[in-house]
Amino acid sequence: MDKTNFNCAFEPVELSEPTEPFDPGYLDALADEGIALDAFLNGWCRAMRDDLGRLSDLRCELESAHLPALLHRVSGAVGLVGAQHLMHALRHASTTPSERSAGSIDALVARGRTLIAQLEAASYPHRNTSS
Repeated sequence: MDKTNFNCAFEPVELSEPTEPFDPGYLDALADEGIALDAFLNGWCRAMRDDLGRLSDLRCELESAHLPALLHRVSGAVGLVGAQHLMHALRHASTTPSERSAGSIDALVARGRTLIAQLEAASYPHRNTSS
């Protein structure tokens, strides 16, 4: 299977891990609106790591009242960068208690981490990656 990530405006990135599909047009739209993508993506990745860490911690407390809200929050965050498939999976898990097993939470966290790695590794025209 080809592990190269070919996204429109991105340079191809060789990844040893599976890839998470996302639409780089969402990042183009942010840049077109004057958002500094470097700052946005750095903050986004940091916040996602924090949220995914909390999600990993809550996976053992599947009945936690905080779990659906956190899943919904993460779904919105991945939606900002165009990861529609992951967004829908997170949203579905947030509204469907039967989709909240420890294994399914682990899989969602892994997909989120894959997305973070892709966005950090990508060479994007509007992004200053020298910092």
